[in-house]
Order: sequence, then C-alpha cells, then structure tokens
Amino acid sequence: MRGGAGTGKTVVAMHRAKYLADRLAADPARAGERVLFTTFTTNLAYDIETNLRTLCPEHLGRPTPRIEVINLDRWVSQFLKRKKFGRNIAYFGDERERLDQLWREVFEDRGIPEGLTEEFVRAEWSQVIQARGLMTEKSYFKVSRAGRGTPLDRTKRAALWAIFSEYRARMIDAGLAEPDDAYREAVEILSSEAPNLPYNAVVVDEAQDMGEQAFRLIRAIVPVRPEGDQNSIFVVGDAHQRIYGRKASLTACGINVRGRSRRLRLNYRTSEEIRNWAVSILEGVQVDDLDEGLDSLSGYKSVFRGPAPTLVGYSSEDEEVAGLIDWLRDLEHTGTQLADIGVLVATRFLSDKIATRMAGAGIATVRLQPSQPDDRSIPGLRISTMHRAKGLEFQAIAIPFLSHASFPPAAALRAAVDDVDRRNILQQERSLLHVAATRAKRFLRVSWSSEPSKLLMIS
Repeated sequence: MRGGAGTGKTVVAMHRAKYLADRLAADPARAGERVLFTTFTTNLAYDIETNLRTLCPEHLGRPTPRIEVINLDRWVSQFLKRKKFGRNIAYFGDERERLDQLWREVFEDRGIPEGLTEEFVRAEWSQVIQARGLMTEKSYFKVSRAGRGTPLDRTKRAALWAIFSEYRARMIDAGLAEPDDAYREAVEILSSEAPNLPYNAVVVDEAQDMGEQAFRLIRAIVPVRPEGDQNSIFVVGDAHQRIYGRKASLTACGINVRGRSRRLRLNYRTSEEIRNWAVSILEGVQVDDLDEGLDSLSGYKSVFRGPAPTLVGYSSEDEEVAGLIDWLRDLEHTGTQLADIGVLVATRFLSDKIATRMAGAGIATVRLQPSQPDDRSIPGLRISTMHRAKGLEFQAIAIPFLSHASFPPAAALRAAVDDVDRRNILQQERSLLHVAATRAKRFLRVSWSSEPSKLLMIS
C-alpha cells in the first residue's frame, strides 16, 4: 500500500492488523498466534500501539496479545539476546562512537584508495556491502553498484575490500555489530533452526526507510506458506518520504507485490495549499514504488483548504528568530495551543539555538528526543529535528534556518564525491523538507536569512 503524506497509510495498516487479529480470534486452531506490527522507529511504534489500544483493545491485552507492536531494531535485539548473540548492536551513543573510532583506525593503518574519500568508503560499506549482505571479495567483484556514481575497477574494489575486511574484523573483536549484521544473523538463525515463532502475519509501516536486510528478516519471520502467501505480509510506505537513504526491492527480498499494490490519493491531514507547496519541493525527483518500478504523486490531493504557507526572508538570523516569535504569539492569540505548534530544524545544533532563544522570550518549550513519545498533555512549543518529527502532526509548523548556507547542511554535501552522490544527497534532503512540511495541518511558516536555500520553491 502506497500513498502520499497524510493519506492514512498507517490507519489502513492498523485496520489490517485488526482484521488479521479478528481472524485469529475466530479460529480456535490459531490460539496463541499473533500479528507482528513493526515499523522503523521506537517513536512510531509507541504511537501505533497507543492508537491500536483504542481501536482494538481486545487484541493487545496481556498475557497473550494477538497484536505485538515493536520497531524492528528492538525486535531483532530481543531475539538475538535470547539466542545468546555475542555482540552488542551499535544503534547510537557510545557504541556508535566506537565504530567511528574503528573507521579512523582502519583509515590510518590502510589509507584510502587514490581519488576516493573517507565519506565515500563508508558510504560504499553501508550502501553496497552491508545493504546487499556481501561477505566475500568475490561477491563484491560481481555486485552491481547502480546508483553509486563513481566507477570502481577491479583494483580499487580489491583495495576497498581489504579496508572493509579490516573494519569488519575490528568490529567483531570489539564485540560490536551494525544493525544490518544483526538482521543477517537473525535470518541465518531463523533459516537454520526453524524456531517456533508465534507470528501468523507481519504488518510493516514506514517501509520506505527499511533496507534489504530488514525485509529479508521480515520474510524469514513469516516464510512463504505452501497454501499461499496472501495474508502473511502487509506493507505500507511512500518513497517520497524516504529520509534515511535506504532502498530495497521487495521482490528481491522474497516479498511478492507484483499486481497487488494499491495507492492512496486523498490527504486528510494537510491543507491543499500546504500539500501543493510540499509537493513542489520534490519537482523533478524520481522515486521507486518500493519495488522495481517508479512511483508518482499524480492524483494526490487534499480534502480541505486553508491559508497559503508563509514564506519569509530576513537580512539576519536574529531578525528571523524575532519574526518567528511574533508569529508564535499571534497564533496563541488566535487560540492555537503551543503544544500543537512544532518548530522543525535540520540539526540538533539548530534545535539548541531555537530552544535558547525561546527561553529568552519566555516561551515554554518541549524538546522532542529520539525514542521518546510526545506527550501532548505537557504544555509548551514542540522543538524537534525534521528527522524526529516523522510520524507526527501539528496544527502549525515553522521551519526556520532554511538559508543557502544552512540547508542542506554543509556536512551532508561534503560527503559527496561525484555528481551522482551529490544528487542522491540533495534528493534525500528534499524528501526531508517534504516530510517536515507535511507535518502541518493548517499553518506552515518557512523562513531564512540572507539567501534562501536552493531547495526552496519560491516564485
């Protein structure tokens, strides 16, 4: 199931989970079986479980729930812990920093092939080696690198494989694993041991942010059944909202969606004016259909109208923030609660800056953190990175600091080693801005100081 932002994909997925759980409840032979509802982040899993407890509380009760809601990283962590997996999975924090240190050590010892950069080598590792599950030099020599831009002859691939092998060895010695390693390990266990999992079906939300190894794991959790595969896996997503750069062909992962996909076209969240502007950000961008074809937003429209987005530039950042504060106070005077207003920025550094300025203006704020739910009963303006805001919605959204110098962040563009790499990075940043804008229901304010970002569509 595909569809643009606000079309109700998650709602459809929740009703699908309820339907499947109802079928289990009606069949005594299925007692103890479950529907696994998984998504990409902890935040989204929390929101989905909360909503399902309203929709079908009878299926989420203890001790034997018929619907289990958990993000995939947490599921695989728990599964491998039960299987005595000997390494810690480095998702973030100190363990992720340790992986960065291992990369630095490898580069110091082995150097970098001529004409390449550290950023390119690490991207090759994540987007080719890990994404495709390559474990041998021979498989790397044969693999297609479509979409990676810079061509690599056999000599450079051999030099890169030596770097990758050294990094992998050091990672294992340090007792660490990346998420893709964890997915592969879980698939191997599921394939060899045939453990008795309780899952009758899997429902997947935000599929566009999951990679090939994740979908191979989902396929292994509910293998193809002899009697057919109609109800085992239900997938929803929208590649226009892909903000983590992961791509996967469902067919290549053993999930057959050919001729079975449907697309939602009505946006129930965002006004037509905001939707139009958000779609304009993606002008000229081609995206996949979560398989091996192309998708589009043709026929995508909103069911209500509202004010046009406010696009405003300033001569300085101080003036920009002062204008934002005035806008927030005007919204409060019209009855919009601060808790239903979000200020979304590109980086944590900018969220720190906004929080400091809001405190100076006497405006209460709530900083949205990774892996923590947004409790709207707590008053205060919501401040968040654009990434963290995925899955949320507000009456009003402000997106400041969209100057040419700030967005896309310079660090992202420095990672590009060729035109293809640069185009991919810019496409991801466009998707991020599109996602941020479509969090708004009625009011959207976009601002910058000095020269606006080249990604903004300003007439």
